[in-house]
Amino acid sequence: MNLVRKEYELTCMAPVHIGNGITLKAYEYVYDDHQQQVLFLDEKKWIAFLYEKGLMDDFAEYINITARALAGKGNFRGQYLWDWLSCHGIAAEEIRALSKRRVTVAKDKIINGKNHLNDIAQQVMLPDGRLYIPGSTIKGALRTAILWQAIEQHPACFAGIWGQLRSLDFENPRYTKRKIGDEIRLLEQQILHALDVTHTAHDAVNFALRGLRISDASTDARKTIILQKIDESMQAGYSQSKEKSLPIFRECIPAGTKLHVSITADFPMLQTIGISSLEELMHTLHAYTQDTLLAEKKVFGHVNANIFCEAEMADVLLGGGTGFLSKTLVRALAPDEGEAKWFISHFLDMAFSRSHKPMHNHVKLDTFLSPRTLKVAKAGQKTWILGLCRFEEMTGC
Repeated sequence: MNLVRKEYELTCMAPVHIGNGITLKAYEYVYDDHQQQVLFLDEKKWIAFLYEKGLMDDFAEYINITARALAGKGNFRGQYLWDWLSCHGIAAEEIRALSKRRVTVAKDKIINGKNHLNDIAQQVMLPDGRLYIPGSTIKGALRTAILWQAIEQHPACFAGIWGQLRSLDFENPRYTKRKIGDEIRLLEQQILHALDVTHTAHDAVNFALRGLRISDASTDARKTIILQKIDESMQAGYSQSKEKSLPIFRECIPAGTKLHVSITADFPMLQTIGISSLEELMHTLHAYTQDTLLAEKKVFGHVNANIFCEAEMADVLLGGGTGFLSKTLVRALAPDEGEAKWFISHFLDMAFSRSHKPMHNHVKLDTFLSPRTLKVAKAGQKTWILGLCRFEEMTGC
């Protein structure tokens, strides 16, 4: 094997959310309004506490009442867990002692300020509480960038795939989703299954990215921050973008956090898909990310010039909540931006519908860009484009 390994420092230029698959309802955590912290409960302490205080039956009834309130229409009118505990005579310090972790909520956001129940999506972390970004997350971003570059360099080779996508019937969601999956697999086979180990292109042994190995990005840092989901929206009828704060909160790796990641390349494999150095691979990732950001800057840049200026240093958008455009190739496959917007808006209306009606009216309202939102995070006076990260090669390692 001809292996090359390099070490990189991965800097979170903005908050990054990598979910662990757990989303907590407001009766599953405690919000300390006085200290603006979320208390994640220690389950063993919590169960023992309820038993010791004789509150097991009362808590079960609280859950039932809260569940009914959640099922109702309009804002949540139930009782938050801190208030429920306080009503049972539990002192603030005794409540805080039940936590296994305390996480600060962005100071300008009061988590129950609008009297509605807020979900919190938790951040993935190691068992000892240290933060990390899975290597699979980074490799997924690199895979998308490699596909993007191949399409950009040889658009005629993939015109047939775009033709198939453009002809889809969005009135038939099941068939359309299956067909999109088929075309994505075909695209990957054309670009990435290049090793010719067997004569069957789709065999996994022909997958050239077997030659790219990425460690988890690790750090000794444990501190996280909870931020509200915020969309900047620019749609038909708007003269400028408008901000919409949504009742969803994410636990994030804070901006400024630095992690360490190792990338190992087997170039005899990777050269079959046009990658001859890790520098070239990082350049491709940066170019793909900046292409996505440029499309968003054209719509939102006049209001958010500062954050787009900072974003010019970013190599990648990582994690959840970074937006549809940062993870897809429609704009590369489409012959122009208008065609891309047409396809994305119709796809999103099909994918997000209720009672056969679009939930967000992308076809009708996505005049400038589809989807029509920029995903941002805010804390105090600071605003970021969510998920921005930068790689820097570490020398002397």
